[in-house]
Amino acid sequence: MERKYLFGIEDGGRTAGMVSYFFVIGWSIGYFGFHQPNKNSLSAYHLRQTLFLYLTYLAIWFGLTLVPASVTLSVGVFTIYLLKLAITAFFLVLWVIGLTAANNAEEKPIPVFGHVAQKVLAFI
Repeated sequence: MERKYLFGIEDGGRTAGMVSYFFVIGWSIGYFGFHQPNKNSLSAYHLRQTLFLYLTYLAIWFGLTLVPASVTLSVGVFTIYLLKLAITAFFLVLWVIGLTAANNAEEKPIPVFGHVAQKVLAFI
């Protein structure tokens, strides 16, 4: 049976890995459009990395949003805001590192979360 490639692109998983770094729509296109018809280790690796990165970011972001008002008032609203800003900058750096690895077709783990993502999301 001949494998079908989306848009006639055959690249060994590089495109799926790169597209997956563009949040929900990009991850969905990478998974359903590029990875499902032609499963390979590079695309699966980066799909796991990005999914874990996004889920961790959202959990931390909304976790800080749900901090009780008593803590917010005693610490200060601006402190929570600055903490969220620092976390966003940290995840942006991790995102760039992962996107660069996908662009270079490397299975290089994202610092801090990379090895955990491969174990937790091994089903992808």
